[in-house]
Amino acid sequence: MRITLTALHSDPSSALWVDFRCAFGEGRGQWLGAPPQVAQEHEVELSLEDEFRWQHNLWASAGPEPQMTRDKDGLHITGQLLQVDEDGGAALAIGASIILLSVQGCTRPLPGFISLLARQVSLQPLAL
Repeated sequence: MRITLTALHSDPSSALWVDFRCAFGEGRGQWLGAPPQVAQEHEVELSLEDEFRWQHNLWASAGPEPQMTRDKDGLHITGQLLQVDEDGGAALAIGASIILLSVQGCTRPLPGFISLLARQVSLQPLAL
């Protein structure tokens, strides 16, 4: 996913958090790489480490456009859930980007649009 960094934040544990915007909206996540500069574009792998459960932090959505917003609760994402394996491994499309998730209790026919709330978000810069 291509993002532009808009702000950097450090916390006492030495973690580096970044605010970013992309074609689908804006978000915040933990940066897993060398400290970046604000206002630069990066290609990143977006990881959502939450355990997603139907009707808890994952819901059906009318779609049909992917989007991303953030608030005090976390990162809200709408995308197309492409598949969910028997063990809960799932693939979510946000535009051309694919994010792997862990989903429990999916009862929706696939593929289908969903909305989720993620609190454990990380961004790993990719070398192009």
